[in-house]
Amino acid sequence: MVDRTSVSAALWIAGVVCLVATLPAYGQNRIATSGWEGFATRDFNNKFDRCVLYNKSIEALTISPYDMLGITRSAKGEIGFLVFFEPSALKRGSNIPVMLRINGQQVAPLTGQALSDFHIRIAGPVATKTVAALRDATSIDATAEGKNVHFDVSDVSAVLDSLDECVKSNAR
Repeated sequence: MVDRTSVSAALWIAGVVCLVATLPAYGQNRIATSGWEGFATRDFNNKFDRCVLYNKSIEALTISPYDMLGITRSAKGEIGFLVFFEPSALKRGSNIPVMLRINGQQVAPLTGQALSDFHIRIAGPVATKTVAALRDATSIDATAEGKNVHFDVSDVSAVLDSLDECVKSNAR
């Protein structure tokens, strides 16, 4: 039996893929800061959903969606993550424990939803302490289902500020 969350997640991924594929037509949704690129997303009713910035360019995202980190801010203002592993690294499912390390330090336990065999969404809300640690992050590691992915990052404070501005300008 297919649960509603899985269907919603699949539809969200399909929407993001369609949005990325048609990005020139939606240039007003594109956001960027300090080497991070992303966009504001809308649901199927054209209602603002979230803003996301990836540690790769949109062009790199469309070429290969692996080994990539996305930081999100929902319409409610909650920070979350999109973590992209290698192909076939994960089993689809919900409530998957995720260990996140920022600058080598483990943060509060998180859970995510594997939306594909390589992509997990940690929707948030993420603890205030974690968001504070993100501002000074130079490295972020994520481990789920025994698989680890490492990201060297910079200007995460600017990313968080840009996501905040994106939400303010799109959540009207």
